[in-house]
Amino acid sequence: MSYDFKISNGDFVIASNGDFKRAENTEKLIQDILKICITPLGGNIFFPWYGSPINSTLVGNTMDMEFVSSMASGQLQNSLQALQTMQQEQAKRQRVTPFEQIAAIKQVQIERNQVDPRFFKVIISVLTRALSQATTDFTIKPISRGL
Repeated sequence: MSYDFKISNGDFVIASNGDFKRAENTEKLIQDILKICITPLGGNIFFPWYGSPINSTLVGNTMDMEFVSSMASGQLQNSLQALQTMQQEQAKRQRVTPFEQIAAIKQVQIERNQVDPRFFKVIISVLTRALSQATTDFTIKPISRGL
C-alpha cells in the first residue's frame, strides 16, 4: 500500500505518538486530487506536466462565466486524467490499493461565489477502483500580493 504524509491547511499532521500521520486509501486519493488541482501547471520543474492551470483560468478572467467555468472544468479533468495515468504507472512498481486509484471522473463542478465573485468553489467527485465514491471541494481565491 502506498501512502503520503497527511496535510491539513498546508501543515503536516502529527499523530499522537509524535510521528507524521499518514494519508492512506481514499484519504490519500483525495489529498492527491487536491495537490494536482491546486499546484500551478509547470510549478514542479521536475514534472512540468503536473498541476493545473485553474487559477490563471478563473481568477481575473472577464469572459462569460459559463464559458470560463466550462473551460476550467475541462482543464481540471485533464489534470485528473494525468493523475489517473500516474497512478497506473505507480501501480506497476508498488502495491496501490483500489481505494487510492481513480477509476472514473464523475463530476467536476465550478461555482462562482454569489457574495464575492472573485471566489470560486470547485467540487470534484471520482469513482475509485474499489467502486466507492470520493468527493472533495476547495475554494479558489485571488492571490493577494503585498506592497
